[in-house]
Amino acid sequence: MNVSFKVRGVEAVQSFLKSVPRGALKVALEAFTEYIVGNDAHGLKHNDPYKYVTRKSAYGFSFFTDKQRRWFFWALNTGQIDPGSGKRTGATSEAWKAVPLASGYQFKITNNTAGGFYTRDDAGQARQPAKVGWRKVSQVLADNYLGGIRAAVAAVKRYLASK
Repeated sequence: MNVSFKVRGVEAVQSFLKSVPRGALKVALEAFTEYIVGNDAHGLKHNDPYKYVTRKSAYGFSFFTDKQRRWFFWALNTGQIDPGSGKRTGATSEAWKAVPLASGYQFKITNNTAGGFYTRDDAGQARQPAKVGWRKVSQVLADNYLGGIRAAVAAVKRYLASK
């Protein structure tokens, strides 16, 4: 699975980027993108707080197939899984990457894990992660774009001071 998105139509971001001198635009875009990707405290890499929600409450039943039910109880009895424990590996959060495209004036933010698609993607988020409280990519962007603009302004100021 692959999650990616493009920012279009965010007027505050576009108006700020138009006011930035051409040489500093790359610095501003890099800082904004880095802020949106984030870390443990904000952005796409920030895990939403753990909340246990049963599959039955999300889907109306616990198992889709008898094979799935048999595997679950086998894994539970052998200690392979510990449901409701809130143990997270962090692999999905750490998989968010910002890659500059050829021009250097565009960045592609991606997450190539299945977890990124099923927990954060605007079109692919499953019902259970939605009920647990995982925010979609568009919501994370909306919640963090002002901080991204502040990071971009600070990066431009540092860039201009160094020139």
